[in-house]
Amino acid sequence: MSAYLIANNHLTEFEGKISDYRAKVTQTAVSFGGRYLARGIPAKILEGQWLARQRNVVSAWPDSSAIEKFWFSDAYQKEIRPNRVGTSVNDIAIFNGEGEPPSPPAHEEVYMLVLAQLAGAPDRGSAYAKAVAALVPQYDGKYLVRGGPAKVVEGEWLSRLRVVLTAFPSMQAATDFWYSDAYQKDTKPLRDGTGLYDVALFTADKA
Repeated sequence: MSAYLIANNHLTEFEGKISDYRAKVTQTAVSFGGRYLARGIPAKILEGQWLARQRNVVSAWPDSSAIEKFWFSDAYQKEIRPNRVGTSVNDIAIFNGEGEPPSPPAHEEVYMLVLAQLAGAPDRGSAYAKAVAALVPQYDGKYLVRGGPAKVVEGEWLSRLRVVLTAFPSMQAATDFWYSDAYQKDTKPLRDGTGLYDVALFTADKA
């Protein structure tokens, strides 16, 4: 089963060590089978808010074992991770994916990241999940992640925080889905009262 490493970061430093970290971590992640899908600030915020210093990183892996081999390796823990200590506050977790890992993204591919802090109303949430799952493929969207973390490797994820990660072939496809009457009028109201949602679009990582 595919797996994803998702980081919700709040930067305290924009240059210096964090630049060194990024330069070194990419090659090492690739050597363990990982591939970065998106990094940085959203291209477009659709709902809720992203703080000025908030950055997100999403990488795809063959399975959770590959992530753990990378994360707990000497190469990462001793040689690379120290380059970001003191530069940010990080909440990082492993998420089980749906199906096989995605093929290498085209540069125009876009990822919709939903951070949902659930508050209750499970019946309404179930109705929404069923309705939106039927709508996403109509816009060529594909779910990559749905649910809570399989394992938290740094920081914390609140017990009711859920993540939905969806790939769309383009910004146009993602926004057509989001602003469609089928979503805004017929589907999105089904999750009213179920929690707080931060939703943003990220362009494909070009590194």
